[in-house]
Amino acid sequence: MLSKISDIVFLILIITLLFPQGRMFIGGFINNLKSKISQPGLLAERVPVDYVDMEWSMTDRSGADFNLIENKGKVVFLNLWATWCPPCVGEMPGIQDLYDKFKDNPDIAFVLVSNEDQATISKFMERKKYSFPVFSSKNQAPAAFLSRSIPTTFVISKKGEVVIREVGAINWGGKKMNGIIEDLLDE
Repeated sequence: MLSKISDIVFLILIITLLFPQGRMFIGGFINNLKSKISQPGLLAERVPVDYVDMEWSMTDRSGADFNLIENKGKVVFLNLWATWCPPCVGEMPGIQDLYDKFKDNPDIAFVLVSNEDQATISKFMERKKYSFPVFSSKNQAPAAFLSRSIPTTFVISKKGEVVIREVGAINWGGKKMNGIIEDLLDE
């Protein structure tokens, strides 16, 4: 009996992997599990960000212009992602939890950046019911925020120092990250 059940589960898994939406679902599920385990870590040494690197033009979901430099003097949660990226999708529930906790604090900014068009991003956000701010980059990321992999997340202090740089799915909604953000806000 158990053998037949495992055969059926295996067959369903194989069939699901044949379709792009199935691969995204399974990849997202696995990366969501991974993100619940992986915790963010502070860099051993803070990395100052040059103000030139904070000059990054983007548009928000409504098409309004935005520039990262507008958040100078705030704690910035900067996440590079894409709707088609399973690790990105896997960490989104934790990002939403973190955003929900701190969204009313004027001293923190959430900036999630994709190179995709706003129509694709908006469709994804509506389907998933996420409310954190997302932006489309108008140009290549500044040197300080270049990454060969997504998701890549930077947390920048009020003083303009990168204190966290994480690549891959991470648990952004956990107690550890809440504590890190609270400490940064108190600086």
